[in-house]
Amino acid sequence: RMTPVDTGWTFHLTALLGNEGWSLSPDEKRLAIGLSTAAGDGIWVKWLPTGALQRITYDSTPDFRPRWTHDGQLVTFITTDSAVGFAAHRADGTGKDSSLAPGGFDEGMVTADGKWYLLRRGAFGAAAGGRDIVSFRPGVDTAPQPLIANTFDDEAVMPSPDGHWVAYQSDETGKTQVFVRPFPNVNASKEQVSRDGGRAPLWSRDGTKLYYVRGDNMMMMARVTAGATLGLSEPTALFRVATSMLGGVGIDDFSSYYTPWDISRDGRFLMARSLAGAATAPPSTIVVVENWLANWERSLKK
Repeated sequence: RMTPVDTGWTFHLTALLGNEGWSLSPDEKRLAIGLSTAAGDGIWVKWLPTGALQRITYDSTPDFRPRWTHDGQLVTFITTDSAVGFAAHRADGTGKDSSLAPGGFDEGMVTADGKWYLLRRGAFGAAAGGRDIVSFRPGVDTAPQPLIANTFDDEAVMPSPDGHWVAYQSDETGKTQVFVRPFPNVNASKEQVSRDGGRAPLWSRDGTKLYYVRGDNMMMMARVTAGATLGLSEPTALFRVATSMLGGVGIDDFSSYYTPWDISRDGRFLMARSLAGAATAPPSTIVVVENWLANWERSLKK
């Protein structure tokens, strides 16, 4: 079931790279989102469900792909200004942008313990095959270090809540699939999670589930048993992600180099729905998918 969160709010997602990324705050009261306005692409914070929409970045270069730090105090984001690169701003909008790791990056997030920055560099077109995941330890490293870097496209990096694992997507099999590796020793092992294509990996807030979208737009879920090794159940189909949540295209045509939704502790997905009949760069509304687990369990009993 899809339910609008704030029927009075429509918006344009950031224009650069067709970005669909956003992030739910740790207390689940706020949404960090990249928006395109007359002032350009910037980072905003929306109080949920119907509260104020507050702008937090004001620089002249495009900012996109926000993420919250674990304490909910900062929102990190990527800027096209390579002198700034991976940056952060206070979530209440006060102060100035601070550069966390200068350089040209396309994704970035801070691990829960704050000791690592996980970044992705490499872009489109001629750079295909050049998307690599790198790491940076503030106060330790002087430059980003290769983490998952090879001749394939590795992207959509997502560390587990406990910081012991990292999920990502790669086209190393000839089709984009979701993989998991231990962290930070990523070369100790590797497990392929998806079978029929997979993109946009996302951990549940308690780390017991790993979600991704299959090639046929089905939202998939694998149960996770953490330990010395990671136990993953056979992925289960939950619901079909409507193309209106994917810019009107299938998941394989969607620019899902960055997970384009978030999920609350009780299993509700926050997604952007493109409004029918809109012009290019259509305005969107936030919707939430409720009760999918109960519906799925009922279907098993039939």
